[in-house]
Amino acid sequence: MAFYLPNLPTTLTLIRLLASIIILPFLIVYLLPLNIFVLNGLIALLFLLIALTDFFDGYFARKYKLETSFGKELDHISDKFLVTSTLISLLAINKIYFFWALLLILRELFLLALRLIATESNLSLSVLFIGKLKTTFQFIMLSLIILNPDQNLGLTQSYWNIIESISIFFALLFSLLSAFIYFNIFLKRYKFI
Repeated sequence: MAFYLPNLPTTLTLIRLLASIIILPFLIVYLLPLNIFVLNGLIALLFLLIALTDFFDGYFARKYKLETSFGKELDHISDKFLVTSTLISLLAINKIYFFWALLLILRELFLLALRLIATESNLSLSVLFIGKLKTTFQFIMLSLIILNPDQNLGLTQSYWNIIESISIFFALLFSLLSAFIYFNIFLKRYKFI
């Protein structure tokens, strides 16, 4: 019986996927409410390390010519799971407003659906620089929300909440702008307009 051993980029992507559905939600929901700053920092650091696998899987795939269709699709799915599961976990413990989380999650699902339709049509939506910016700002925002010791949804004007609010603004801006750009490319490519 032969076993499939994934290459390094795919392994990194699988680690991100599994960590985002098993490890991160548990840590956020059960440990973040304790609001111990060092613990918050460790969870934020773990989130960043998991998020960094997004950079390294693509880097190694390009450098060693290990890019596969499966790896590309799994990468997109893993990114969506990381962002969505983290947002839902933060929402469960009242660390982010429902409306912001909803907008970001709907954006991720919308893009996942566009990519699925494109794949079904044997076409693809290439990753754009604005999509990479969106991902970067989302990861920064989520790290700051995890790290923020204020537990009141940013209702006070503390230094932490101001920084968190700015990060949420830019994450939402680039999320919605990139979704609009991808949708516009999708419509033009598929001759809907």
